[in-house]
Amino acid sequence: MNNFKKQRVKPVQLVPGQKIPLTIKRLGINGEGIGYFKHKIVFVPGALPDEVVVAKVTKVLPKYATAEVHHIRKVSPDRVTPRDLYDVGGIELEHLSYQQQLVFKSDLVKQALEKFRPHGFQHYQILPTIGMTDPYAYRDKAQFQIREQNGKVIAGLYRRGTHEVVDLPTFSTQRPLTMKVIRQVCQLIEQLHIPVYNEKRNSGIIKTLVVRESFSTQQVQLTIITNSAKLIHQAALIRAIQQ
Repeated sequence: MNNFKKQRVKPVQLVPGQKIPLTIKRLGINGEGIGYFKHKIVFVPGALPDEVVVAKVTKVLPKYATAEVHHIRKVSPDRVTPRDLYDVGGIELEHLSYQQQLVFKSDLVKQALEKFRPHGFQHYQILPTIGMTDPYAYRDKAQFQIREQNGKVIAGLYRRGTHEVVDLPTFSTQRPLTMKVIRQVCQLIEQLHIPVYNEKRNSGIIKTLVVRESFSTQQVQLTIITNSAKLIHQAALIRAIQQ
């Protein structure tokens, strides 16, 4: 009779920087790919369902981990080349075909119903998401942060997970007139030498530009958000904008 003691197998521990193979099962509510490694859920931004990836672990928490795509071993047939190659929010699923984006939106409704379980939800009819003919240039509002970079005034959004502003000379989901206004106002701020906001020093004046555009009238509303009640060269800036 064997008298060996059973040894308890220690669970595999993930650590930041570790590279792991993952099969992506589905998309999370923020558009990130979801896979499982040794029964631990791993969120991978940029990965798509049915893809097999090698992911590099970025953060490990008790109930889940996050990772970034190191390389893709099996590519989803629904992966497309995005128009915007910026690491900012608002375009998390631009690498997914538009038809599959519509399917994902319907699936989000189903996930929410299953999570919150309103009375009779099992009998709700979820209709297909109605899409656009052209899923670009549809956003009628932009709120871009203003900063100075290498002596130039830039406008853009925060890099994901940071407060570093990414300059956006183009942005495919925004209206062309909205982008034209933002870029030209940046030039005027630079020409008039109006100080822009520096987050580290909490100094400077102009922080944010908010532009709203009317589809029907082609009129634009511009709001300048400042770090101070005083805006130097205000009259000259207004005259230049009007011209």
